[in-house]
Amino acid sequence: MELMEDGNLMDKVLILIQRDMEYYNKKQTVLQEIICPGIVGGRLDFPRSASFAAVKLVLWWEEEFLAAYRRGSGFMQGEVGKTESSLTTTGGCGGIVKASDPSKFITLITKSSDELLGHLHVLTQEALDHADLTVLTGTIGAAALLKNCLWCYAQNTENPKLEDGDKLLKCQKKYQDMGEALAERLLDLHCRLLSLYILQDSDSLDWENQKAFCENERGSYVVQMWWLYMQGTKEDLWNTVPPKMAQRVFSGMLNESLTILTVRYSQARPSEYRTPLHTTDISNLLLCVYKLLPSICNSREELMGMHLNSQSKILRDVHSKCQELLTCLILRGSPLESLYKVFSKGLDKVSIFKPRRSGEPCPWFVFAARGLFPDYSKWDELPEATELILELTVLLSQPQPNWAQLLKVLLMKNCKIYLLLLTCSIAEHSKSSLNLQTDKSGKEKCNGFLCSGDGTCRNVDTTANYLTATHYYDLIYSLSHVVLYCGNLGDFERVLMKAITGQENWFQCFERRQVWNQIRPAWYLSITDLIQPHLSPIIGTVLSAMETGASMYQACSIVLQSFVQIWQCLHPAFTRITQLLQDLLPTSVTPLGDSVLLHLLISALYSELLKMKEEQAMGLGEALCGVDEDNKHTKEIQELLEEATNCMEYEPDTKGCKRVEDNLQILEILVSDILMTDCGKRSLKVIQHFVKNNSDWLLMKLRGGDTDGANLPNVVNRRDQPLLHLMFFIGDTPFDQMMVGEWKVNWLDLFGVPMGLSKDRVFAQITSRWEFLDSQFPSTRRQGYIVPHISSLFKQT
Repeated sequence: MELMEDGNLMDKVLILIQRDMEYYNKKQTVLQEIICPGIVGGRLDFPRSASFAAVKLVLWWEEEFLAAYRRGSGFMQGEVGKTESSLTTTGGCGGIVKASDPSKFITLITKSSDELLGHLHVLTQEALDHADLTVLTGTIGAAALLKNCLWCYAQNTENPKLEDGDKLLKCQKKYQDMGEALAERLLDLHCRLLSLYILQDSDSLDWENQKAFCENERGSYVVQMWWLYMQGTKEDLWNTVPPKMAQRVFSGMLNESLTILTVRYSQARPSEYRTPLHTTDISNLLLCVYKLLPSICNSREELMGMHLNSQSKILRDVHSKCQELLTCLILRGSPLESLYKVFSKGLDKVSIFKPRRSGEPCPWFVFAARGLFPDYSKWDELPEATELILELTVLLSQPQPNWAQLLKVLLMKNCKIYLLLLTCSIAEHSKSSLNLQTDKSGKEKCNGFLCSGDGTCRNVDTTANYLTATHYYDLIYSLSHVVLYCGNLGDFERVLMKAITGQENWFQCFERRQVWNQIRPAWYLSITDLIQPHLSPIIGTVLSAMETGASMYQACSIVLQSFVQIWQCLHPAFTRITQLLQDLLPTSVTPLGDSVLLHLLISALYSELLKMKEEQAMGLGEALCGVDEDNKHTKEIQELLEEATNCMEYEPDTKGCKRVEDNLQILEILVSDILMTDCGKRSLKVIQHFVKNNSDWLLMKLRGGDTDGANLPNVVNRRDQPLLHLMFFIGDTPFDQMMVGEWKVNWLDLFGVPMGLSKDRVFAQITSRWEFLDSQFPSTRRQGYIVPHISSLFKQT
């Protein structure tokens, strides 16, 4: 789309809106731009894409901000909007700097935002009139992007007139309200489709029919099509609208449609021949919700329905409706003889009337997740594997990576998943003769708007179908980096060193002759990267001294003394891990200066000097690799080691990785520390990508399968299921298991679960059974006395 790039902002905006409308009228769609995946979601809930008009307007706004404030707003992270010098290349006519001021900027922004808001309203009405989801999601993305941009400007304007800042906030509020309103319309559209088309089938919903549905060979079409629609819609939402909004829309769909289904099945009074269909549909529904629910939860406690008072209203509603379905299934689907056995002992002895114990999973969830809870009555302490599986399931179901939850999954339960991944990845990597070094220096922009260009937004080799030595190297580095930032000395010894020292010749990299070697193990590189950010000032200082005539001996002394000066700024994990390595190192290995700490320091500095490719820097690097020879620098080395020892004594040893299970705030702080660096961002991204694409293998290991083979899979598992599989399977479980007899339910055990049911509620469900409704049942069946006996038991109370 060709546009005028020079001239007054309002003139350009009017032309932009005109061209965008012409494009829509011609092609009945909205031209969209992809947003950089590195910023999608987050606290401001950035969209995955936005209309071309919105993206263009943001670029023009940033030029106006630069002209008015002579600095970048911080919203644009790329080459636009960073310095005042950008004005000569991005703004004005022919490179002439724009003349502007904050008041003029506020006026232009408010007017242009109102113009585009009106344009988005027109497109929204067109989308709703034609039920065009593509156009609707495009306008949602535009509103979300402009809302975030206006919020950023409101936080960064420095104008003495407070009303000017209020104008920006009012504009931002308009776009926020528009986005929320569009999300409601999107939810309403999906709910209408569900209620009017998906959940209607006259044949399978004919409960009073005296003929079995499909000869009792399958469940109804309604539940199956509802499951397929929910799965497809979830994928569409995850790939189009902002992640948090997608989650809210999907949770509303699940809650609203579940309301219809719960009322329908709890109030239905099926005939004898339709009772198996009724029971099968409810069991299928509970399994479907069990698979869909993790997408709208944030923890395993929410997933299991524990502590319902602290959960969101929608989650409480979903758990309550599923519990109602389970009650209906137990009282309608259990054999009449089972009811007689339970209630004939006395209603006061039946556990379903007892209140549910606090802090326990919802009974319906335990029923649906029968593979994780083999015994209905023992919920006091969940097995470690069960807690990990549930937490991992929630993590994998989110529309965007949840870094805090990923860290929690890795480190909880004594780092069980972390140790599994690290041990297996080191074992796989050792099979290769290559010891590749991960490339952290490449900073290549993606094609998305707002990309910062630091390389952390790029996918981690998503095109590869096989796991190579590079994959394993990156994974080992990433896992080591994470535990170094979060763990304590005990964690290093129990987790990191346990995996490292289990490999043959792990200590070779600490031989003093290997200090020159640039091919290093991944875990070794993660340790040296702890000090890498502090090396630049040391290099600058010593090279300046050499330029003014300092000898090589003096230069080495300056380096050692600089290490002493910066020691208190280093991450405490560096001192702890070097002490641990020193203790575990075999006596046959001699590191530089007989010190692992000095060996790592010189090794890291040598690598940085080599990158400079200057003769003076490389000469200094070679001299440092022999700094312990001839006892020339014994005093400086001893002073350095003493300083490290003193710092170690004053640093308190924390709880380490156990902190992730103690407090959510501490978990957020830990993950924020990791995300502060490019290495940390990449590390979490590598681990997230691997866990997501190899979740089947990981879940199998947690369940205790393949105990003899600890190897990682050599093929990336992408979990893309074909359409036919989605139609006839709930996850990996086929539909209608209860009808075909593959799901054997122990009904008596279910009556032993406390559910807090009232006797009136139970009796209402029981009397809806066909045996109680059929007047001919008592006289034609030998066990006809059961019906009046059960009725008399409830009428007596």
